[in-house]
Parts: sequence; structure tokens; C-alpha cells
Amino acid sequence: MKQMKHIPFFSLILLLTVLLFSSCHEKEIIGYVDYTPRIVVEGSIESNQPAMVTLSISGSFDQKIDTAFLLNHVIRSAKVSVSDGNQTEVLTLGTNWDYLPPYVYYGTDLKGEIGKSYRLTIEYQEKIIQAETYIPAPVALESYTFTKENPADTTGHIHIRFNNTSDLYYQITTRVDEKENVYTPCLYGNFSAAQFEKGKNVDLQVSKGPILYPKVQVSTSFVEGDVVYMKFKTMPKHGYDFWNSWQNEVVNGGNPIFPAITSYFCIVNFIFRYHESNYFRCISTDRILFIRMFAVACQQSV
Repeated sequence: MKQMKHIPFFSLILLLTVLLFSSCHEKEIIGYVDYTPRIVVEGSIESNQPAMVTLSISGSFDQKIDTAFLLNHVIRSAKVSVSDGNQTEVLTLGTNWDYLPPYVYYGTDLKGEIGKSYRLTIEYQEKIIQAETYIPAPVALESYTFTKENPADTTGHIHIRFNNTSDLYYQITTRVDEKENVYTPCLYGNFSAAQFEKGKNVDLQVSKGPILYPKVQVSTSFVEGDVVYMKFKTMPKHGYDFWNSWQNEVVNGGNPIFPAITSYFCIVNFIFRYHESNYFRCISTDRILFIRMFAVACQQSV
């Protein structure tokens, strides 16, 4: 079965932008020639995991987007380092074929810890780009279930319950085993803890998020029998702002007049996103209510 690849978000936004303007008449976009490429940073670190960063150069919406274009816009000669204030590690460029383009800077020894702050430094062509963030404390899921609207259905949704003890922001991502290699944010899976009463249990339906590559998938349901990995994340506001902007582009399709695209690039360029999450594995079946909570947050088990 063909598995999906992950496109770094600069590539995704370029694809979305091309789709936005694909029906425009030439006279509507003529004159859009003054474009300055920008360095795009996508970075992450999770508890007990090293940092990973992808670097690229943005492109204008009127450029042809294909594999050659993406490969030509990857930055592979930068010096990328991450520091926790005591230890600094220079990341190594490697390949990950779950990504397109498949070039990622990886750390090895310096791993994320709950409560610690981290600084990302990128040195490229006499430019220095820096960003800071921290890993907040996680919030555990009380339970989750797979439910179907009708017994004869072959698809359904996951319902979760958690105690709202955070003052920050949450995100839910999922990955279907043997079908997907990367985690995808759930539909409207980014939300603020302030939406709910502090200290109270919250019940939510988890709907599958849209996938745009290699094949567009817009179903919001999970298939019965699939093994679904889920991450319930706690993140600071800058992470929430980024993912909200990303979600707006994917879900709403953007609007040429609405400033979501501009906001997206501003956020991508200056944010090194970190998050803490509880990592769960569940089987999509109405007969199993709770499988297992991993003892170490974000540590994948075979």
C-alpha cells in the first residue's frame, strides 16, 4: 500500500496558493513580479526526542510547483544548532523519505525535556536566524473511544476526555498505521484551554484532518479496524498561532483578499515550534475503549 509523504509547510502553502489562483485570468495577476524569496524554517522538538529542522526558500505563487522546484528550493548548506542554555548541539543534515523534499537537519544527543527552554540558531549566507521556545507540561487523556453513528457503519470518530488543567493551548494529531508515515493535525484540532472551564473534564470528538499529498483525502472519519496513533499535545501560544494559520489555509482554502497567507509566512519564518504531548495508540473499534498510554510522552513503541 502506498504511504503518504510529508511536505514541509512552505511547500504545502505554495501548492495551496497555486490552487487559489489557478482560475484567475492573466490580467488579474499581471504586475505581480516584485517578489523577494524568504528563508522558511520548520522546526520541532518533543520530550525525550531530538530536534529536527527543515529549511527552504519560499517561492511566488505564479511559479510552477513540481519535484524539481521543491528540490531547488531546499537549503542544505546551513549551520543549524539547538541549545538548552547549557548544552549546544549542531544538527546533521540527513534524508527522510517520508518528507518531500527528503532533507532534514537532525539532532542526536540533545533531547527535549519538559519545562526547559531551547534556542534555535541558523547560520546561512551571512544571515543568522534565531528563535526560542519551551516545552510545557503535558495534560493526560482520561480516556478515548471509537464510536460509530450506526452499528452497520464501517467508519466512525474517536472521542476523548481530558481534565483541563493547562493554561495554554492544545493540539490533536493522528497517524493511521501502515497507511500514513507522519502525523496530521485533526480537523479543528487546535484549541485554547481557555475555551473550557479550568479543572473540569472535557469531552471532544476527534475528526480526521485533511491530507493533500500524495493523494487528496478529505474524509473526516476513521476506518474500523485501523490502528490509529494519536498525540494529544500541549503547546505555547506561538505554536498555536502557527497551527491555526496552517489550519485556516487547509480547511478554508484561503481567500486572495484574506491575509492568512501573509500571516502564515510571518509565523513560519520566526517560530521554532516545540510541544509536549501524551502519545497514545488505539485500535478503531467500538469494542475497545482503552488500549495503552505510553509511559514516556512522545516515545513511539513498536
